[in-house]
Amino acid sequence: MDELTPCVSLIFGLIAFLTVFTFHKAAGASTSVGIALLFWVTLQSVLSASGFYKTTDTITLKLSLVTLLPLFLLVWLFSARPGKAFLDSMDMHLLTVIHVVRAPMEVILYWLFVYGIVPAEMTIEGGNLNIVAGLTAPLIYYFGVLQGKIKWQLMVSWNLISLGLLVNVVLKSTLMTPFLFQNFAFEQPVVSAFYPPFVLLPAVIAPVIICAHLAAIRSLIKTNFDQVKAPIGERLILKQLMIKSLSSHAKHRN
Repeated sequence: MDELTPCVSLIFGLIAFLTVFTFHKAAGASTSVGIALLFWVTLQSVLSASGFYKTTDTITLKLSLVTLLPLFLLVWLFSARPGKAFLDSMDMHLLTVIHVVRAPMEVILYWLFVYGIVPAEMTIEGGNLNIVAGLTAPLIYYFGVLQGKIKWQLMVSWNLISLGLLVNVVLKSTLMTPFLFQNFAFEQPVVSAFYPPFVLLPAVIAPVIICAHLAAIRSLIKTNFDQVKAPIGERLILKQLMIKSLSSHAKHRN
């Protein structure tokens, strides 16, 4: 890490800031969300700077602080009533725009590969197609969100595919991290996640992007299903009124 130029860290830090800032705005610039994000970013930065993640003992605690806590939070958001209300209030525009950061992030990963800090499997050369989501995000935003020319089913599909690309990278990086369960990339494991500011990739950026996808999928399905249900409900009411009217008319005739 010592030979890494400050430019790489600076650009990565800027990407991390834009990701967190956009997510905060998507959440309505909520003070509580802002404080939570600031606390989490600060905690992870301090822990990584102190060398906490460089040793592979107490593996359960380390994994909890990087991945399990954000995972539990995601589960709570989609299961608890306050969490669902929070997700439903998020801005669909920003939930789509935020994925633009994934394109430059892949450039950073390739840069780290050149410096020998991450294996080739984490880059586009190794099959990491996460950059596709970043490059197509502006098109989805313009034609889908702004113009409404893309069917909501296709937008859900794009979110699912892009989410799958990210989850694939997260799982691969987990298996390439020099912990007890490392399965491959032994010659060049993923060590960048142990150092600031790159620890923010698994601890902050990835969970935020995953949450943005899931929130967008929920919003698209919920909104369009409600629109479908509304005409059906209206037709049922009209049908019931017609039945009552015919029944009343028949009684009067009798």
